[in-house]
Amino acid sequence: LSLYFPFLITDWISIKKPGFKDRPLVVTCLSRGRTIITHSNSLALSEGIYPGMVLADARALLPGIEVMNERPGLEEKLLRKIAEWCIRFTPIASIDLPNGIFLDASGCTHLWGGDLAYLDDVSRKVRAKGYTVFAAMAPTPGAAYALARFQKGKQVFSASEWLPPLLHLPPES
Repeated sequence: LSLYFPFLITDWISIKKPGFKDRPLVVTCLSRGRTIITHSNSLALSEGIYPGMVLADARALLPGIEVMNERPGLEEKLLRKIAEWCIRFTPIASIDLPNGIFLDASGCTHLWGGDLAYLDDVSRKVRAKGYTVFAAMAPTPGAAYALARFQKGKQVFSASEWLPPLLHLPPES
């Protein structure tokens, strides 16, 4: 099972400071004398403000944008804590930097009533903590990774049905 957190850092900030949840938010760092956006929440992305953009350009598009400074190593720290919390679902959970977690669901899903119920329960409980998460279950970690990040719709794929959806994904998957 691959868990993908597209807004890990901005979700964490919104959990710690709930006032940011409904406002466009970016996280920045200094690079070559310029302030660069490293993370954007979904509201900022919908306004055309994306990672890699210069903060001055983002402020020209959206003057009231909320800005926080990047904390180096925060992604790894957050993913480790979430992975430790995920031990309730499986004995094997590992982080996948910069924004994912793998859970080895082998032998676990029957306790939830099957693969789909397992995936739904994990996703629902992570979302309840305040994180945006996309998940996919497939026979290989690489397939689960690609499907969690790029596939829309069905998220549990058996050994006989995971290859066709992969063929329609973009090359970066």
